[in-house]
Amino acid sequence: MDHHLVNLSGAVRRTSDRTWEDLPKDCLLNILERVGTESLLMFVPLVCKSWYRASLSSSCWKRLFFPAEIEKGTVIYPWSFPVSTSDDDDQSTSFDYVIRRYAKEFGIEWSRFYVSKFIKFAVNRSQGETQFLKVPGICSHYMNAMREILEHIGRNCRGFEGLHISHALVDVDLAKDIVKYVPQIKYLCLKKAKIGRIELIVLIKGCRELKVLDVRDCLGFTEGDREIAELGSHIGEFMMEGSRQFRRRDWVEVAGVVQVDED
Repeated sequence: MDHHLVNLSGAVRRTSDRTWEDLPKDCLLNILERVGTESLLMFVPLVCKSWYRASLSSSCWKRLFFPAEIEKGTVIYPWSFPVSTSDDDDQSTSFDYVIRRYAKEFGIEWSRFYVSKFIKFAVNRSQGETQFLKVPGICSHYMNAMREILEHIGRNCRGFEGLHISHALVDVDLAKDIVKYVPQIKYLCLKKAKIGRIELIVLIKGCRELKVLDVRDCLGFTEGDREIAELGSHIGEFMMEGSRQFRRRDWVEVAGVVQVDED
């Protein structure tokens, strides 16, 4: 028999005897740092004890994406935020699925489930090392939820750099909360948000370290606003194409938003 085949068959046998538990920790962490946040919360810890221990590493929780799947037509920016370029990127439905499944899996009564506590739990797993957070715009519709999340991050994560809330409802309170709790952020994506020019000016003036500001396709200001363009001239990549003022039907949509008090 060819000695190469003998060596190959021996290697196959040795490989088949190994399990996922035998994967070196460095390799395992490299994998877990790339999976979605919902997988880290709900699936990875249940594989085996070694995976559970590895999932507790703070390096796995530096980039929190809720939900984590990348949409079609995605552009990956340098800070690894999935920012969709398509019109089909409303994530509130899938986020709702994730949090409801999480509550069910861990026996949490839905009436006692709080979005803010859920996200703060994930932030705590990073042991203060969370750098980027992406949440769907529906989170901005829960009264006080984003304030609690931002305050928690501002207090515990000094290296926090980026926030992504597409389809958000950005009122003056949320704009001021971003400036108050995470003024050092360098990357801010509010694509397709409902945000007025006053709120946008608050953000531009308050977050002086911004390198990227994405407010494309927003409602509340026009893409040709010269004052806003001038105020944001210090931002390396300032995108506001497709943004426009509110129309009558837009006001109807905003009026139809029901805020849920989490207190």
